[in-house]
Amino acid sequence: MPILNNLMFIGIVFLLILPFILTIENIFEIFSKKKELSKRAKKWRLITDMTIMILGLALTIILFTYTNNFVDYDYQFTVHSGNLDIANRPVHSPIATWTIPSILTLVIISVFAYIILRLFKDYDLPPLFNVICMAGMYIGIILSIAWMIQITNTLIQNSMIIQFYLLIFPFNYIICSAKLIVDIVKNYNTNNKKEYKNKILNKLNKLLENSKNWPVYALILMFPILGIIISILTLFGQQPDAIIQAFTQTSDWAFSLKEAPHTIVLPSEGGHYLCTVSLKGHKKIVKPIRYGVRRNQKIVVNRQLCVANAFEDLIQERVPRIHRAIRNFYDKYGYPLSKHINNAFSADIVYILMKPLEYIFLAVLYLFDKKPENRIAVQYLPWKNSI
Repeated sequence: MPILNNLMFIGIVFLLILPFILTIENIFEIFSKKKELSKRAKKWRLITDMTIMILGLALTIILFTYTNNFVDYDYQFTVHSGNLDIANRPVHSPIATWTIPSILTLVIISVFAYIILRLFKDYDLPPLFNVICMAGMYIGIILSIAWMIQITNTLIQNSMIIQFYLLIFPFNYIICSAKLIVDIVKNYNTNNKKEYKNKILNKLNKLLENSKNWPVYALILMFPILGIIISILTLFGQQPDAIIQAFTQTSDWAFSLKEAPHTIVLPSEGGHYLCTVSLKGHKKIVKPIRYGVRRNQKIVVNRQLCVANAFEDLIQERVPRIHRAIRNFYDKYGYPLSKHINNAFSADIVYILMKPLEYIFLAVLYLFDKKPENRIAVQYLPWKNSI
């Protein structure tokens, strides 16, 4: 077992360090003086490039799956006050979950385009084939830039250290793709000209003879290729604008256009069991009416909770000694009870059982308070120091 644990530790450290090593090598290669590489150096560079593409993509998908909540902007998070530090703040998915098939398809196509072009760049592929692969790589570059912009600011704000690894693969994809395009454009063998019997193919071939124009042609060709991919994805249930909505139909991120529901905070200790009831019970039964603030934390408020708190407020104001006895009783039995309200059914039961007491509280308020509804209405408002 110790040997297995040591091997697992070494493997984890290796996977954590390897992306940085490959990234540094990639950056160093950009600024290094260009010279003819030996066969051994070429093989090593090919291995590193393939490692970045294949292993990098696989690890990025695994990390994204592991760290992502896979909930869209309309999901309302519930957290305990003890988990409110920045590192534990829940965030919604940076990609709208229903668009993931579209994004994943484009990522795979763009990576595949790079791998094909990288493996066969020394085999004088037909110009049109090179341009098509470049167009696929452009799609990957645009997606990489959009992804990096989408997540960077939120990762920094929330100190999401592990998630920073999600930036490494797209950053390297941009560098590798740019290097490959420049390399192919510079080193394409212009002497290897072909003549086709088909006039259209022959014209296309002559149009693409000058490799310096390939990046421009690839950019133009990218749009019809993207249109074909989107059309096919639409047949499988994806929306035509899924690529755009993937980034905009989100919350908490750079391109997000949606506002998520406020996170509900449950007290870790000293929790009000009626707060728990109004949050966790079925809405048709417990009838939540609005948000409120309790101890600087946002909570869900219903009529029963407001009535109970207004009653306590009145007792504290008129007979403070009795209020202390009631508060001591509640602290002893109410808080432990709140820990057992862990599902909608139990919350509904407590709400129903509390109904007779709610009517008693209401009767007391109407008997001894000049404006009982006003007292009830202001409970848990931000400017009211709620108990």
